[in-house]
Amino acid sequence: MKQQLNGGHAPEILERIQAMSRGKKIVLAVFVIWAIQAIPKWTAAIVADGETSAAIMTFFITPR
Repeated sequence: MKQQLNGGHAPEILERIQAMSRGKKIVLAVFVIWAIQAIPKWTAAIVADGETSAAIMTFFITPR
């Protein structure tokens, strides 16, 4: 079983983050903030329009 620190995070993840340069940490933080804001907007936009969601589904799942 893997060791876990307080909060349930694996030590490897914390070590990798600590080993990152300051610039990479900033880029990662900006990306995470952007994703947190963008994903709900995309979900609402795709689900609200029936044609768009149908086109996306036919891209992944071929209708019979």
